[in-house]
Amino acid sequence: MSQRQYSFTMLVTAAGYLAIGALLPPLDDELYYWCWAQTPQLSYFDHAPLSGWFVAASTAVFGNSVLAIRLPAIVTSLVVVGCLGRLMRPATLWPWVILTPLFTFGAVLLTPDTPLLLFWMLYVVWLIAAHRRLTPTPGTLGRVPPALWLLGGVLLGGGALGKYTMALTVPGSFVSFLLAAPRAWRAWLPGYVGHGLVSMALFTPVVVFNYRHDFEPIRFQWEHATASDSVWWVTAPEFVGTQILLFGLLPLTLLPWTLVNLRSLARDPRLRVCAALYAVPFSFFLYKSFRGPLEGNWALAAYLGFWPVAAHWHGTACPPRLRTLARVVGLGIPFTVVVGAAVHLARTLGLIPVQGDRISRQAPRLEAVRLGAEAVRRDGRPLPVFTPTYQMVALLRYYGADARQMYAMPGELLPGHTRPSHFTMTPESHFDHDEFYVWNEDVLHSELARGLEPAVVLGAFPVVVRGVEVSGYRLMYYRKSKPVAPAGAAAAP
Repeated sequence: MSQRQYSFTMLVTAAGYLAIGALLPPLDDELYYWCWAQTPQLSYFDHAPLSGWFVAASTAVFGNSVLAIRLPAIVTSLVVVGCLGRLMRPATLWPWVILTPLFTFGAVLLTPDTPLLLFWMLYVVWLIAAHRRLTPTPGTLGRVPPALWLLGGVLLGGGALGKYTMALTVPGSFVSFLLAAPRAWRAWLPGYVGHGLVSMALFTPVVVFNYRHDFEPIRFQWEHATASDSVWWVTAPEFVGTQILLFGLLPLTLLPWTLVNLRSLARDPRLRVCAALYAVPFSFFLYKSFRGPLEGNWALAAYLGFWPVAAHWHGTACPPRLRTLARVVGLGIPFTVVVGAAVHLARTLGLIPVQGDRISRQAPRLEAVRLGAEAVRRDGRPLPVFTPTYQMVALLRYYGADARQMYAMPGELLPGHTRPSHFTMTPESHFDHDEFYVWNEDVLHSELARGLEPAVVLGAFPVVVRGVEVSGYRLMYYRKSKPVAPAGAAAAP
């Protein structure tokens, strides 16, 4: 690919990201991280802090628009796409990769994967540079300068401040050095340990935050990541199916080929690094899918090492007459997903049932929340608004309401309630207030309405999708019941 073609592709991609970022309605989790940014802290209950810090920096400069919230994700995606365009040789598959869900609609969404993908990609680039210093030519051994090890530690620590998944680069990079110089460990092991110590120093804010909260956030994440309450014949197909929809068949079908050809790939520092940082974490997630449930985005970063390996396979190992078929079969599914989602956003497809149409539901749902927040302001009473999910707290706060998460009892969720979140780290109960609002689909569960007068419904806010009311919310006013005086008691003077 020529420099002109590369620059043109990057320019079109940037324009597309800005357009999608401005037009796509914000997702619940994006506004949750926006809430983090309102009170920057050393870390947060759900994740490491960098996504919140990114939003805080962006909105401080550009305001609280949806595009400002998403700007760090857009910049990150452009950096990642640009690096992949340089690492994929030949670059025949590069445009197809850009047209996968991760690098189209997913590219503009601000999540903890935003800093993870940024630092993981930069770490891959750094690791290739370190390997080129260590093995300048096959069979020779060089030296990685201390400044380069320091830079690697900064990138590794930065990724850990984004998402704990960055830890998987440690075994991956270690394997890459073993492939480069297994018997000459003195040439790289001291620097490797040193760059790990630098990353641990940068991770200190998260450690301090967890120490102050009895390591509850880390325990929550660990329990979430190691949950094994499902059977493998459900969790493994779910994980594999999600990966196929997002990235196609190539990442799964080329894993055995990568492992078999690891020695030959290891002759090139670029392919050595990419193969290790694809095969090690992806194999881990594949194994984990047989042990318990995985979220579909957990393996995202592993693909940053995969695509250069896939480009090499496509340009050398794949028979020339089958290359077009390999692109269509291997990447056709995610491309179809992107096209279908784009068409559905522009002109609703009747193929998707109304109740399951999450794409079309988000905009009217946000509008209902906005109108509910306006109704709170019109009512005029300076009372908190309790709601049972952390996502709805985030939406209400974005539209100006003083929302709080109503978490019923530790370890026990009532119907319609979500897990604890950063909002519940400072315990607060609606029972602490004499009066308050509730935003919910229905009146409070009886367990939560003890000692309260019946709800006064201040307004109903339906969510209408394609002319059908699929759900709705009520804004309700509650107050504590007044104590009843015993019969025959003397009236107060």
